[in-house]
Amino acid sequence: MISQLNVVYAYSWHLPSSDVANVQLIMEAVRAYCIELGSAEVSTLVIDADSIQFTAVVPNAGQHEFVLTFLPEENAWSANSWVRVSSFRDISEMMHHAATLGIQVRTMFAGMEMRYHKNAQGEVEVEQRYAFDPGTF
Repeated sequence: MISQLNVVYAYSWHLPSSDVANVQLIMEAVRAYCIELGSAEVSTLVIDADSIQFTAVVPNAGQHEFVLTFLPEENAWSANSWVRVSSFRDISEMMHHAATLGIQVRTMFAGMEMRYHKNAQGEVEVEQRYAFDPGTF
C-alpha cells in the first residue's frame, strides 16, 4: 500500500540528442531501474514519432508517466512533469540514475532546486540552491 502522497516533486529532463535509437536505450535503462527499485505495473516503452514513454507505479510516488518529447528546434528530448511523493528517496535515486545515463535533470521540492548532470569525467554532479530568495520570502 502506498503511504499518503503529500509533497509535490517537480522535475525536468533534457537530453541533447537526435538519435532516437540511443534515446530509446536510455529510456529502457530508466524503465529497468524503475523495476529494480521495486516499481509495480511497469509498462513497455511506447515510441511515437516525437515521444518515448512508459508508466510505472513508483514506490512512495504512485503511478507516474515518464515521457520524453523531441524538440526539433533544440535537437533535444525534454520532459517537464511533477509527481506527488510521500518520500524523496526513491524518486531522488531515480533522478540520479537518469543523470548517470546522460539526462540533465532539474528538480524542485521543499523550496530547493537541484540539478544533476554528468561532468567531463563522467561523474554525476549535484548542485543545490534555494528556488527563491530566502531574504525576501
